[in-house]
Amino acid sequence: MQTKIPNSFIVFIFGLMLLCSCSSDTLVPEPSSINPDQPISFKTDIQPVFTQSCALSGCHAGTIAPNLTDGKAYAALMLLNLVDTVNPAKSVIYIKMATGGSMSGYCTKTQSDLVLAWIRKGAKNN
Repeated sequence: MQTKIPNSFIVFIFGLMLLCSCSSDTLVPEPSSINPDQPISFKTDIQPVFTQSCALSGCHAGTIAPNLTDGKAYAALMLLNLVDTVNPAKSVIYIKMATGGSMSGYCTKTQSDLVLAWIRKGAKNN
């Protein structure tokens, strides 16, 4: 005796497989070397990272967005929505800087951890 599989069951299985195949890229930050209680200032902690590693001639010194030069970096980050204080690990600036990101070769893990910690603290212009 041969059993017939109903069409609705086949459609259900196909739909389930389709839903299970969907995924989104989410960066799960590695453990940080930054003390979460450490106060972080944009001017004294974050801007120096950009100045040293990013705001160089031919890079993010006004030629290529975002402009990360001193006095312009904070506004550029906010204007281009590169910072997400609700989901800090989804911030574009952090994803680009983190291990495996397109800019990770130009900065250290400690620097990207510092940027993530700053975002987690509200990404203040202080």
